[in-house]
Amino acid sequence: MTDTQHSTFSIQHSAFNIQHYAPALLLLTTLAAMLLGSVWANPGYALRAGDTGDRRYLVRFYSLEQNGTDTYRWSQPLFGVYLYGFEGRPAIVSLRAAAPRPAGVAAPVFTLASAGVSLGQIAVGPGFRRYHILAPTAAAGETALSFQAEAYVPEGDPRELGVALTDVAAAAPAGRPLLPPPVRSLYLLALPLIAWLLLLRVGAAPAPAMGAGLAVALAMGWAAARPTDAGFLLPTLGWPWWPALPLAALTFAPQLSAGLGRAWAWAGARPALGWAGLALAFVSLLAIRAGLPAPLGLAGLLVGAWASLSLSEDRIPSPAAAGEGRVVRAERGGDLLLLLAIVGLALLLRLYNLGGEPAGLWRDESRHGLQALMIWNDPSYRPIYVAEGADLPALLFYLMAPVVGLLGPHVWSDRLVSAVIGGLTPLALFWAAAPLLGRRPALIAAALLAWASWGLSMSRWAFPATLDHLLTLTAVGLAWRGLQIADCRLQIGRLQSAICNLQLGLAGLCAGLATYAYHTGRVAPIALAMLVMVRLRRSPAAWRRALPGLAVAAAVGLLTMAPLLSYIAQDYGDYNRRVSQVSVLSSNYLDTHTPLGLLLANGERYLLMWHVQGEPNGRHHMPDVPMLDPASGLLLLLGLALALRAPRSPGRMAVLAIPLVYLIPAIFSSDAPHAMRALGMLAPACMLAALAIEVLLLRPGGRPRQIVAAGLLIFSLGFNTWLYFGVMRVEPRVYGEFDLLETALGRAAQAPFLSADPELRAVQVYMPDKLRAEDTVRFLAYGLPTNGYTGDPLPADGPALLLLPASASPAARAAALAALGSGAAPLEHVPDYPGTSDPIIVAFGRGEAAARLAAQLWP
Repeated sequence: MTDTQHSTFSIQHSAFNIQHYAPALLLLTTLAAMLLGSVWANPGYALRAGDTGDRRYLVRFYSLEQNGTDTYRWSQPLFGVYLYGFEGRPAIVSLRAAAPRPAGVAAPVFTLASAGVSLGQIAVGPGFRRYHILAPTAAAGETALSFQAEAYVPEGDPRELGVALTDVAAAAPAGRPLLPPPVRSLYLLALPLIAWLLLLRVGAAPAPAMGAGLAVALAMGWAAARPTDAGFLLPTLGWPWWPALPLAALTFAPQLSAGLGRAWAWAGARPALGWAGLALAFVSLLAIRAGLPAPLGLAGLLVGAWASLSLSEDRIPSPAAAGEGRVVRAERGGDLLLLLAIVGLALLLRLYNLGGEPAGLWRDESRHGLQALMIWNDPSYRPIYVAEGADLPALLFYLMAPVVGLLGPHVWSDRLVSAVIGGLTPLALFWAAAPLLGRRPALIAAALLAWASWGLSMSRWAFPATLDHLLTLTAVGLAWRGLQIADCRLQIGRLQSAICNLQLGLAGLCAGLATYAYHTGRVAPIALAMLVMVRLRRSPAAWRRALPGLAVAAAVGLLTMAPLLSYIAQDYGDYNRRVSQVSVLSSNYLDTHTPLGLLLANGERYLLMWHVQGEPNGRHHMPDVPMLDPASGLLLLLGLALALRAPRSPGRMAVLAIPLVYLIPAIFSSDAPHAMRALGMLAPACMLAALAIEVLLLRPGGRPRQIVAAGLLIFSLGFNTWLYFGVMRVEPRVYGEFDLLETALGRAAQAPFLSADPELRAVQVYMPDKLRAEDTVRFLAYGLPTNGYTGDPLPADGPALLLLPASASPAARAAALAALGSGAAPLEHVPDYPGTSDPIIVAFGRGEAAARLAAQLWP
């Protein structure tokens, strides 16, 4: 054996030995680090209200206050104190609190609970005193010691109060254990093994993988030494499935991969299995909606989707075969007509009955309309960002200004710009998807977006969420086409080079404008940067060729954003206020409070929103219904699998990158799943669904596959239109989220001024005085005099219409008739809640003209 061969053999033998003994070495190193760290371990904390980081432990407390002797925070009636680092050991909690109440109000009695155990009750007196509580903690997860009492609302203060807290401390009983509690120790011991195995399975060399594992082992020593900090930053979540499942999966990954390969080969030889899998997955999604427990339904969905992938004859289609990566223009003829039909359908679905569904304006819609009217009527009012009232960038308001200014303040005119933007978004999606996936998948994706109930809900109200995505998708299409300048296989002339640079500059313009649309638009430049990295990858030559165009895009984007950047520099607090308010780290949950726990919980909700449970807010979508219809949801899952199986396809990787970027504003905010903050994922989801139809059903050819594809699309169209225009229209959880009362009053205030009949124009419309100040009434009656009713007698001359909420008492109704005087009578023509005969308001009229006006308003 030569010296070189001997050296190579020695290196390989050493690497084998390291890998062979690595698990034992990692376990011993982690155990030693934990033993050493436990010497300094001292779980617990002591803090005063107002200390840095006190909100880490105190949940559901108000802002800091101070009297002559104490600094404190008032709590809500239900509040919690988090106990990190105890991991199943009891905690001795000491807090100094008071609950002053006025004379005659009994001292509050708080019910205590911790780790699912009721701890009895304590009464908190009016003066500050210290309370000591022995609280059990959970071995895994997060533990909050919760307090609950009857709400107290002091005079002149709208807050519901519990106790005033000055300081709190938590400590473990005497004694210092050798190691963290058993569950925590096993959890920490497993993490270095997972890190080491993960790096090995993704192809890392043994030595770097071992080094990473040892680094994690040392970090576990820190976790043992600082149990409170580690309990907050790295809680024991998911036990026992985590770490057992990932550890087992990584350990047996080669065997699992080989088994799946054999199963895939077996399934691929049996086409009927693919059709059976498609049916199973589809039926599973329907069964989940019908009430089947989600775990069972998802199991059927995943098994069926896996079997469905065998329908693909081209296992990993090349970009050339799929038409990906090429600049594709809509041809004249069938494709262009089909695209126009899709856009026409999208506009029709968004403009139909725009003033009647949703049945009323939401106060934010009215505020946006008022902003537009102020811009239209006041030349000195030119906002960049509207902090008060709207808390949004101002681009939508500028677009709405000429519409509501010329057409007047109506429900439909207020929503018109958003509806048109939503109707044009499928066109922008086609523009973006055609070079990424091919023309036919782009058309299918545009169609799915055109009728998606999620998109309809977001388009049919005066909100800027869709504007961000129209601009971003346009930027994606421009940037991908402009980046063909980096393709070394193409001969680019001067004219073509100039066109590419122009396209990149326009992409920068659109991405910059997107930051003026909605809060999620802040990530539009990041999405564009991700797209560039996916397109150019690690090719120095491609980056050099694209550099001039990228410089143009960056310069144009920065110039576009310059006014907004200037505003941010001057008023960062106002600009970021809303984002801070809805940050997931500002959440006040009593079951999850750590950053990792909150992010994982949000991630789970966003994973389930497609197929199991969607947005709970009826303004944004049908409450709790999955965000996609069953057909689109199934196709999304199949398209995701197909994209992941082709990592060398830049187009498919771009489709995956965009939703990952738009997941950032969603997953880092509260109230998940949130349809507006996650809207940026809808267009890529439609692209992936279209990819599944193309690869599994259309590209292989054959009449049966084409029939199935057409059937899925027809089902999707029918389901979404039925859900939005059939179910959501009459669903109280949807229309109850809008201001139907204020909208009815505002329309009534307009009615005399809009009539051409002199008798109707003479009718005086009265409404409760406090409702005149509501934003919706102010918008619809903008520039018009309105008449308030306080219960006093009204002027006795001329026809009059007096409107009260339907909840008005019999005494209030009698007083209204008396206030109108002789000739007054209740009117039968009033608006009803959608799909019911329940009135929104009650109307009283004096004179025949008042009755005719009510009949015209509400036939």
